[in-house]
Amino acid sequence: MRIQLVLPSLCSLVLASCGGVGAHRATDAGVVMCTTDDQKSLAIADALDAYAAGDLEVFAGLHAPNVKFLWGTREAGTEFGATQWRQGITTQQRLFKDIVLVDRQITTGRYPDGNVWTAVWCEWTGRNSVTDARSRYLLHLSYKWDGDKVAEEYGFFDATRYQNELKAAGF
Repeated sequence: MRIQLVLPSLCSLVLASCGGVGAHRATDAGVVMCTTDDQKSLAIADALDAYAAGDLEVFAGLHAPNVKFLWGTREAGTEFGATQWRQGITTQQRLFKDIVLVDRQITTGRYPDGNVWTAVWCEWTGRNSVTDARSRYLLHLSYKWDGDKVAEEYGFFDATRYQNELKAAGF
C-alpha cells in the first residue's frame, strides 16, 4: 500500500539526516545535535501515548501558559491557543475511536540559534464512530520548547480531508 511505503521511507530519510541518537548534523548555521532518547523526546512520547488513550491531562503540564498552535500553516493570524486546541482534540476523540500512532518516530534537535524542537512523524489511524470506517493520515508534528514547556506546536496533515470527515459526521 502506498501510504505504508511512504511513511517509513520519509522517517528513514529524516532520521538519517540527523544520523540517529546523539548525532550531529552540520548546517550553514552550525551543528544540530539530534537525540531520540532525551527528556523532551520522551515527554512527547508519553504525552502522545496518553492522547491515544484519551487522556489529555498530561498536556496541561507540558504546554506553556501562552502556547500557540499552528496546524497546516505558518501564516500569521492562523494560530490558536490551548482552549481551542483542547476543544478540537476533544471533538476528534468523540468522532474517532481506536486511535493509534503507527510507526511513530520522535527526535529532538538543539539548533545553533538556541532553539530546541521535537519532531514527530507517524501515521495517525482511528475508526470513525459514525461510519465505522478506518481513517488514516500521515502526520508531522513539531514542538518548539521554551525551557521545559512547549511554546509552539505545528501540525501538518491533510486538514481538508479531516474537515470533510468532521462535516460528514455532523461535527
